Amino acid sequence: MNLDLFEKGSVTHLLVLIMSASLVALAVLIQRTTRSKHPQKADRLRLGAGIAVLLFQIVHNVYWLSLREGGFSLEESLPLHFCDITGLIAAAALIFPDRRLVTLLYFWGVGLSSTAFVIPVIAEGPAFLVFWTFWVSHLIVVGGGIFFVLAEGYHPSLRDLLFSLAAATAYVLCLLAINLAIGTNYGYVGEDSPPTAFLGAWPVPRLPLLFLGGALLQTAAWAPFGILHHRRTRQAARP
Repeated sequence: MNLDLFEKGSVTHLLVLIMSASLVALAVLIQRTTRSKHPQKADRLRLGAGIAVLLFQIVHNVYWLSLREGGFSLEESLPLHFCDITGLIAAAALIFPDRRLVTLLYFWGVGLSSTAFVIPVIAEGPAFLVFWTFWVSHLIVVGGGIFFVLAEGYHPSLRDLLFSLAAATAYVLCLLAINLAIGTNYGYVGEDSPPTAFLGAWPVPRLPLLFLGGALLQTAAWAPFGILHHRRTRQAARP
């Protein structure tokens, strides 16, 4: 196992997936067990998790802004990627479980950021701190969305999906403006974007395909709940 480099499909990648799934399952089990016996204690556990996530996000962003090797980089250091914003949303949702925050965490975490576990954009291995910050930050946003579904009973509705799609579209438009102004690639919607170059020329067809892909990923995250709701509605309507 090469500790200096990370490769998709490697043993390291497999171990990351296994450990991440195990940690999420453990968190869900603990919260479900606690909530069934001591609801107030479960609320305190969720609050504690939110504070821990917030502290991690502060340290994570300080590291990327100034402490990582090479120092501040306008192209990489600003916390503007979807996973960065969703990490802050995760902390807020755990501390203040407003449905809109949980909705964004679920759709932007499970729907959008889960792709990082399949096609991770990272080259450094476990010997580097950036490896750990990358995976922990994505575990928080993807695992956080799963946590609210399996442990806290969140079930996204069609209205939640539409809200997330509208918010994501608005945020992407903001990122486009920022990228055009300072020549960056936040959200991978910039003109110079190697990870998305396979989609074709920028802006067309690449940007429309990215919008479509993002919408499909979020819709896929909602689909199981939509199907379940439809079945329950049909069963309830039967005489």
